[in-house]
Amino acid sequence: MTVATSSPFSFPFGTFNADAFSGFFPESDSMSSLARGAMEASTASTRASVKGMQDAGQTMMAHFKDQMSLSVETGKKLAEAGSLEDAMNIQTRYVKSAFENNLKGFSELSELYAETMREAFSPIAKQAKKAAKTTKTA
Repeated sequence: MTVATSSPFSFPFGTFNADAFSGFFPESDSMSSLARGAMEASTASTRASVKGMQDAGQTMMAHFKDQMSLSVETGKKLAEAGSLEDAMNIQTRYVKSAFENNLKGFSELSELYAETMREAFSPIAKQAKKAAKTTKTA
């Protein structure tokens, strides 16, 4: 143990020994390879997430466009309705169609989000398995 005489504090560990330190990491090349792989997996995951969010935005806009078209068509039909009974029938069909379209849209979005999550976490999961395998063999 090396103690500095000019300091009232003693360092509890010995001097740095590079050989002992590298003994803890026998495969330093594999460590840098794992770090590089982690960065690549993170980048691939981010790309998949961004693509998924863009797809979700496009899907939502298409859904909103369909809903707006349905609303405009219903408004035109209501303006042409000859009686209160016709107006109520038009309104009932609109509510039913809007509900079905919303269920369809939610279903599409949930499938899209699930696929995005699978694609986003896939590279990270592969890298984690690789790191676990490398750690076991070290």
